[in-house]
Amino acid sequence: MTTEKAAATAPQQQQQQQQVQYVLMQRNYDKEGKKLVGREVERHPLNTVTAPSTASATTKTQQLTSSMKEMSVAGSTPVTNDDPLAADPLSKAANEAKVNDPLASSIAAMGGLNTIKNSSQKAQYYDDSYIPWATMKPGILQQYTTDESLPIQVSFMSTGTSGKVKISLNRLNKILEELEQDKEEKQTTQLTQPDIIMDLETLYSELIKAWNAEERVRSLKIAIQTAKILNDTSLIKFYPSKWVIATEILDTFGNMVYERIQSRIKSSQDKDPTKRNEHIYIDQAKETCRNWFYKIASIRELLPRLYIEIAILRCYEFIEGDPNTAPQEVVTRINQMIRGIGNPLVANYIRAYLVRRAHDLCPAFKSFIITGLKDFVFTQRLYEKSKYLEQTLQTYRITLTEYLGLYSPSLEWVLQCLSHNGKQEVLEEVLGIFRESKNSLLLNHIISSFPPDYICNNSTMFSNFIKEADSFSYPKCQLYSTFGVNLVLGHPPKTQVLTILNDVWKVVSYFESLKDYIMVAEVFIEYVLTHCTIKETDTFLKDILRHIIPDKAYETIQSHLQSIVLKILTHIQDFNVLVGLTNFLPLLDLFNGESQKQISRSTLEALSSSNTSISDPILINIFLTYGKALHDSLNSLSYQDEIRQVTQIVNNCINKFDFGKDVEKQLNFYVDCRQTFINFDGVKNRLIYGVLLICQKTLLLVRGKHTSKTSAFIRACISYCYITIPTIEDVFMKMNLYFQSASVAFQNQALSQADSLLKAAITLIQEIPAITEFRQVKSTEDWTVAYLSEFISLLVVAPGHPEAGPFYLIKALHKVIKDYQWERATTGKARVLIQMMNLCSAWAQNSLPYHIERVESNDELFASDPDFVSELNEFYGLLIKEVLAELNILKDEIDPSTQKKMVFVCLDLISVTLNIAELNSKTASLIFNLYSLAKKSIPTSSYSELTYLKNTLNYIGTLNSSKLAGDLYNKLNSIA
Repeated sequence: MTTEKAAATAPQQQQQQQQVQYVLMQRNYDKEGKKLVGREVERHPLNTVTAPSTASATTKTQQLTSSMKEMSVAGSTPVTNDDPLAADPLSKAANEAKVNDPLASSIAAMGGLNTIKNSSQKAQYYDDSYIPWATMKPGILQQYTTDESLPIQVSFMSTGTSGKVKISLNRLNKILEELEQDKEEKQTTQLTQPDIIMDLETLYSELIKAWNAEERVRSLKIAIQTAKILNDTSLIKFYPSKWVIATEILDTFGNMVYERIQSRIKSSQDKDPTKRNEHIYIDQAKETCRNWFYKIASIRELLPRLYIEIAILRCYEFIEGDPNTAPQEVVTRINQMIRGIGNPLVANYIRAYLVRRAHDLCPAFKSFIITGLKDFVFTQRLYEKSKYLEQTLQTYRITLTEYLGLYSPSLEWVLQCLSHNGKQEVLEEVLGIFRESKNSLLLNHIISSFPPDYICNNSTMFSNFIKEADSFSYPKCQLYSTFGVNLVLGHPPKTQVLTILNDVWKVVSYFESLKDYIMVAEVFIEYVLTHCTIKETDTFLKDILRHIIPDKAYETIQSHLQSIVLKILTHIQDFNVLVGLTNFLPLLDLFNGESQKQISRSTLEALSSSNTSISDPILINIFLTYGKALHDSLNSLSYQDEIRQVTQIVNNCINKFDFGKDVEKQLNFYVDCRQTFINFDGVKNRLIYGVLLICQKTLLLVRGKHTSKTSAFIRACISYCYITIPTIEDVFMKMNLYFQSASVAFQNQALSQADSLLKAAITLIQEIPAITEFRQVKSTEDWTVAYLSEFISLLVVAPGHPEAGPFYLIKALHKVIKDYQWERATTGKARVLIQMMNLCSAWAQNSLPYHIERVESNDELFASDPDFVSELNEFYGLLIKEVLAELNILKDEIDPSTQKKMVFVCLDLISVTLNIAELNSKTASLIFNLYSLAKKSIPTSSYSELTYLKNTLNYIGTLNSSKLAGDLYNKLNSIA
């Protein structure tokens, strides 16, 4: 009997075990959702100023007003409570940093930056319009060289081109031997530019060594040797640069002498605080200063004697009061002595040096500069008539223009010092010198040095000067270019704007040389753009085209034309106005090669900066034409950064084109853009998002109810996306686009297109790399999990296939996830499977947690089908088994970081199971095993994991739905 009962009971137990399985439960989303309880506050959390309450409004307002007054007195900005974000914590910290800045406090204590700037008479004399000598030096060194491919590098000059120069030992010994020789006259040899630079490097280093060793006589000899180098003009093209380097050494020598005498006076005052013997120390310093001038006066040769005396010119202030030592008298005497130098080039540069050093002693004294300019003009007249000029040009094999250009740095500096803060009488006197000489070189530097407003107010006079100037000293095209620059910078009288232009162009338009013409046109186009109307601009461009189109002359002046176009694009930012210029587009068609690439880019940049929307067909054609030229100029060998920049420019242009409600034109425009920029992934990405925006705009226009016509248009848009996405190389970009396109397709009831996009995205998952090596090796696991989580959330509302059933997409995704090559010892696969469990829970409900309007999801199609519920529970159970299999693999890993990740997966699975599954014996056993595995794997020092474990246990304790839940809590609590 017992045997029979046992035999009968066994099948019943097996049947009960088969019935106990993982079952998804029905959920009440409204009950589960927790609303945040708000409360009223008196102030914004980011606002440091508390708004006064009604009870104490008067008191707090008075306190706030009082504190604001105190802050205003202290010099800080008062804080108001008008804007709740006006005093956020970051701004507060920045303000405190300003208040507590020690540098700012010290500057304020000294009277501010203005006090520092105006600490000396020299600083008060100069303003922003004055170009310091340090700014001019690099340009001279770069321009005046015998070899343009070899930059001049000088170690002791901070000119932007400095660098150590290696000096050969033989060369160094030779220079040192020459310094030791007493004989003044030595046989000179022809030196190259590098040899001269090495000589000057050696002289500088020896000067510093000798001075530090207190060998004053040797220091003076080195300075004399440096000055003698400036007497040699054999490398005449290099002479301006050689003068810059040599005078830098002389400046160093002069400053050391000055500082030596000054320091002796100061040290004597420190030794004698009572100042009883002050006159004795001052007399000793004066005697030292006189000795220096006596030594200089004994130098036999005129040029080094003048250069050395000019170098220590400031020292005359120590012996002020002696006969013939007044600064103005000394400068005038030296200026007259320069007349004894026969070479006009050498004489003009020593005048420039005198002007530079005299500004340290008496900056307001300018009459000697006028005298020097007269001497320059006088010697130029004699020079032009003598045979010496012709011999010089033949000897040095240079043209007259090149030779006269060597005077430019010295004249530019001299005239700048003369015109800066110069009185009207001084400027008129300089113009008087030109009227007598008609020297065009002098006129060029007068125009460039005088204030632009002065040039503009006397523009007619200067235009006549240019006509009267000789063609011998300087080219007329250079004069007009310099004149044009000043007209652009200044403000000519409105009544004379066209008069000036016509007067100049009557001469320029008849220039025989195209290069001379285009040089002036390149400058005056900006004058026309700044001071004239659009009509005059178009007329000016017409004249340019008339000169450059015959015989394809424009091919030889591409850089000048490029400059002209860039100036037009800078001044006229409205492309509708540019299109109205009849002669602008024909000018753009003249570019080729590299110039076309640069112009195309500049045109697109200007188009992208337009302030208005664009829909003009002509502008579309311009964009596509020059966009294609720029696109075709790049290839696989181009730098990625350049491709990225061009892509950004093109995208900015695309953003400007808007056809309003005419969505079909917008789509056609995007089709043309896709054909034009087929190799730019970034542009195609932007185009696809633009098409998706069209879909949403259409949906808004039809108010969510598509007609047959709009439905066909939506399908065309989605087809555009479906065709374009595979042409993109970046797999991450493609994945995002498939997801976004499918989402928009669902919203616009394009279900078959959405289905195709989802299937394409699932197929592409296998191509996601496990790691990326761009700049650094980085895992893509987190990105993949985040993407798949969003993808699964979209599948919640995706309707099943009428033939393939409701699970064909999720099962296809499940298969791909299983086959994907996840990195070893990672939790990515498990986390995605847990997200799929949430999907199963959503599908198990009578109503989905969210819907897409006018799309019938699975809750309407299959929820009432028992087979659907059974298959859903079966799939859910399969997911649990696969997650457990992943955990069995991870628990054997020794790496602590992997153990921590596994703990989170265990606890995540417990939380999900408690929320979505019915609590039965099998589910309780699963939770107990997961909890035990998590607790065993948590290190004692892992605070976050322990907190998560504790919170999970507390949550289980709040579940009072059944006795099984209480038993589970007690059992888990016993092992906690």
